[in-house]
Amino acid sequence: MGYSPGDEIEVVVDREGLGPDQGIGHLPDDTMVVIVGAGAKVGESVRATVIGFEQMRLGASLLANAKK
Repeated sequence: MGYSPGDEIEVVVDREGLGPDQGIGHLPDDTMVVIVGAGAKVGESVRATVIGFEQMRLGASLLANAKK
């Protein structure tokens, strides 16, 4: 995975996440991104700042904060 905390990304929010005000999107390489602050932006493209990543059973996912 070529992303580090502080990197800015742009991603389309596919659906709401499990947590409050979270959105889920995918990067072109199919990496899942959990975007805090994007729960109400399903279907929209948002800019976000990577804050970390989590290794899951099915692969890695990025955690990011939506830019205001």
